[in-house]
Amino acid sequence: MQGPNLKRFITITQTDGSQKQLSDEDLPITIGSGSDADILIPESDSAGAYIGDSQGHLFIQPSGTNRLPIFHNSRHLSESRWLKSKDKIQYGNRLINYLKKGDNLYFTVSEQRPDQQQELQPPHGPPPDHDQFRETTESIPVHVNNNQPVSNSRKFLTVFLGSAFVLLGLAVLFVLIARPLEIDISPAPDSLSLNGFPPGIRLGERYLCIPGVYSARIEKQGYYPAEIEIIVKKDTLNRLTATLEKLPGILNLAVTPGGEISVYANEKLVGTTPPESMEVPPGTHQLRLEKARYQPFISEITIEGEGKTQTLEAELQPDWADITITSVPTSAAVRVDSIEIGRTPLTMELLSGDHRITLSKEQYTDADIEIQVIAGTAATHDVLMDLKPGTLVLNSKPEGAAVTLDQSYRGTTPLMLAVPARSSHEIMLTSPGYKSVRQQITLEPAEQETLDITLEQEQGVIYLTTHPPDAVITINGKQYGTGQGKLTLPVSKQVLEVKASGYKPATRTVLPKIGFSQQITIELLPENSSSQSRSPSLPQPSIQTASGQKLLLVEPSTFTMGAPRRDPGRRANERERTVVMKRLFYLSEKPVTNQEYRAFKNSHNSGAVSNYTLNDDKQPVVNISWEDAVAYLNWLSSRDNLQPFYIAQGNSYIAASPQASGYRLPTEAEWSFAARQVGSLTGQKFPWSGTFPPRQASGNYGDISAAGILPRIIQGYSDGYPTTSPVASFPANKGGFYDMGGNVAEWCHDYYSAYTSSLSNRPDPLGPDSGTHRVIRGSSWRDASITELRLSYRGYHREPRDTVGFRIARYQ
Repeated sequence: MQGPNLKRFITITQTDGSQKQLSDEDLPITIGSGSDADILIPESDSAGAYIGDSQGHLFIQPSGTNRLPIFHNSRHLSESRWLKSKDKIQYGNRLINYLKKGDNLYFTVSEQRPDQQQELQPPHGPPPDHDQFRETTESIPVHVNNNQPVSNSRKFLTVFLGSAFVLLGLAVLFVLIARPLEIDISPAPDSLSLNGFPPGIRLGERYLCIPGVYSARIEKQGYYPAEIEIIVKKDTLNRLTATLEKLPGILNLAVTPGGEISVYANEKLVGTTPPESMEVPPGTHQLRLEKARYQPFISEITIEGEGKTQTLEAELQPDWADITITSVPTSAAVRVDSIEIGRTPLTMELLSGDHRITLSKEQYTDADIEIQVIAGTAATHDVLMDLKPGTLVLNSKPEGAAVTLDQSYRGTTPLMLAVPARSSHEIMLTSPGYKSVRQQITLEPAEQETLDITLEQEQGVIYLTTHPPDAVITINGKQYGTGQGKLTLPVSKQVLEVKASGYKPATRTVLPKIGFSQQITIELLPENSSSQSRSPSLPQPSIQTASGQKLLLVEPSTFTMGAPRRDPGRRANERERTVVMKRLFYLSEKPVTNQEYRAFKNSHNSGAVSNYTLNDDKQPVVNISWEDAVAYLNWLSSRDNLQPFYIAQGNSYIAASPQASGYRLPTEAEWSFAARQVGSLTGQKFPWSGTFPPRQASGNYGDISAAGILPRIIQGYSDGYPTTSPVASFPANKGGFYDMGGNVAEWCHDYYSAYTSSLSNRPDPLGPDSGTHRVIRGSSWRDASITELRLSYRGYHREPRDTVGFRIARYQ
């Protein structure tokens, strides 16, 4: 493994001059003739040798199967040897030269000619004559020259002195040319070798070196060895500086329980057991041990490194707890996080954390519980399961009867109800003009039963007197008879027409009432009478509440509610539909103010936004719920001696049956008609005349005066009010109503639904029979887009808001 700070680039030049670029990631390098060989040797086997890396240094290793011998620096290669710059590798007739320059490593392959390869050479000159060596018995005379030793001594002295002078000269030259090389290595190494020619001379903590390229190899026990190339220059201070890097430490783990444990050091995975020992870099580490179903073990440890062995002892704690599930009834199937485990009663081991437990049993509704498991903390959960409800289908004649189940309003017929099983319940049906029907019912789990109920019509008594007495009476277009006296009629609107020969006919509309009779006298005028017959009194164009609020009369008609599909800003819940409206109604010309509402609830505070008050007397009341508005309207009805329109039911209200004459919220259809149709032949699109955006101050919308508190405003438009304005601060619409667009949006009577089909089927619709939210119509001081500022925009909510108020309505 190379040192972590080394990054080298390898260039291989083949015999044909082609080059191959490699890096540390490509090691080891293969020498051979196979397709995977990096250095090609045709005479070799598929792989003759490998060049690898260990601790940042290259080495060569024979493959063990090579057919030809390999030589490293002229020595036979039989085992791994380190490579140094300028080493030579001979394999067959190929010579590989290795050169290291900084981080660049070069391998150059050349082909040796036969005359370049080492071979035996005979001595110079002819071989001696064999006759000189033939045997003889004659002795060979020996001549001794006594002066010879003297001559040899003088020759030796001459050679010695000459060599000494040459060496001395070379030494002087070396000293003159050599430059000092400072050595600064931390920590102090065990060995340092400096390779180069001529060799450097060590003098204490420095070397004297001839300018040129040297290679230093540094080694120390417990540290990665380092090999550094140094260029000694003659005109600069030469210094060899290096910091040796410690070898990793060996960490032994003594963990209970053992097995497959993942070891993380500073969030990096360093190993997985077994084996129980692993290398960890030196230094201080946040160590984390993880094992399935056990809590992580976290400890800080300092690894010394240098190959030293350290032991960490740890005991892992279970990451589960025993959880017991019981149920009534028993033997319910238990699913944990959608996986079926068993049946109750059941004890199981669950890992710590949040779990969803589902219990199922035939004839019972699934029971879901969310539990939090704490490791090592046993817990028991008891679950009471509910029987599946029965289904009751209710039909009535006439349809549209209001249905209550155990005194809770559930909608109108035809209706399908979920009814709790195996218990008695009271069903009651009511309808204006009909007697209420009560019935007890008990259903089994998942049982379905259908009830068809015919309601008996309520009747009231009218005592009729006619002049002349024998006049013919027609009721609702059907001849009733002649004469006068007691009439028993259904409790609904009855149109009486009285005719007699020689008299002008007369028509009267009456409403019989339950519990008391009415006396009606109809006097016919002679045909030749100049006096006009008395006509029914026309409704007043406006009325006033006891609190001083003015209500304007609205004479509705059939109109189209919603917006065309291609209308810019249109939403999906604004589908166009025809609404039939016949009944006259009154609508307050202004929203209810804080002052008017505080007459009912003096503690109310509408609040403030960014230090701008919403609570002045003339500002519209806001931050009230639908129920708050209805409670105020019932209170106002009582003050004006009117029968309240709403009846309290639990925490909310329902409309009285039959409908009373008291004050109420406008229906969505009434609000839309008053905002868009009254006084207009084609219907208004915006609260102002023209297109979007408004050109002049026509209402209180999200304008530039509110730029500091609103994320979106109408650029270039100013109405002067950052929040709500006093009611009626801007011109009324064509029907005489103020603030139908802007200032505050307004609660309506209806429950909200995306598409209200009942609006097309019933005259004077009151909206869906049930729901979660209530309709909100109109824009507010916060609105600035074309979507909200259109009069067809529909909103909904059920909580108080600082943008929603209300206005007053009642039937004529």
